[in-house]
Amino acid sequence: MGDVRWEIETWTGSGEGRVNEDFALVDVDACCAVLMDGATGLTKANLVAGTSDAAWYARRLCEVLAGTLATTGLALDEALPVAGHAVADDYRLFPGADDLSRIDEPNGSLVAIDWRGGNVTLAMLGDCTAVVTLRDGSRVVLHDDTLTQLDEQNYRRMLSYAQSHGTTMRRARVALNPRFIENRLKMNQPGGYWAADVSCAGMTHAQVTTYPADIVRSVFACSDGYAAAVDMGVVPDAARLAGRVEDGEGRALGRLLREAETADEGCWRVPRSKTSDDATYVLVRFDGPSQG
Repeated sequence: MGDVRWEIETWTGSGEGRVNEDFALVDVDACCAVLMDGATGLTKANLVAGTSDAAWYARRLCEVLAGTLATTGLALDEALPVAGHAVADDYRLFPGADDLSRIDEPNGSLVAIDWRGGNVTLAMLGDCTAVVTLRDGSRVVLHDDTLTQLDEQNYRRMLSYAQSHGTTMRRARVALNPRFIENRLKMNQPGGYWAADVSCAGMTHAQVTTYPADIVRSVFACSDGYAAAVDMGVVPDAARLAGRVEDGEGRALGRLLREAETADEGCWRVPRSKTSDDATYVLVRFDGPSQG
């Protein structure tokens, strides 16, 4: 569909171990971009040496999905479960993988963008955000808030617990871990939320949206760690966030986000489970000379 320009930025969060469990890639030959926000198992089980299981899973699923799109000709919603099962098979080769419970296994939220065949198609799982900017200047925000609402309910519980017990938000998070486990067990269950994980149960439930390529100017996608710029008051909404990234302010907004999070290091003004999360975005533009 002509020339493509793209950019990717990522920042590691303040979480335990400081391993960046986000990953994003653009494969111009395969006509796709994939972003994934990996999530560590809640009991911190780790089988992959030198990194976290979630970081391994995020990178591997992005790479295998891009390869599947490049070599099979499958539609995006068909390629996702094929790639998911291939990565799950790889993960189960690690000693101990078969002994893990559901809450131990790596998982994550994903946005895949496919611009083959005269269309731009997005597939989304979990709580990542995407914004499609059309050539008429309008923007369409795509986000499934099911997981977001579950998380925010627990963050409110954390705040109430910390205030009533005179303790920190970090200690409240530990005390309320059973509530977070309760939410994690809703993953890929009817009435819960759909995400990418090694069970692959959610892979056929992605939210798929397609636009004619000739009406799309750009697609922006980000992990919830970068979308936190809205919650932290850096920008008013996701559409404005995408617009400012498209205007070249992506790195500057990342710095402002980190400054706002550091100013609320105790997580009192904006309740959350840690000061800052891994934050990543990918922007794909269809309006100029090709470059990376």
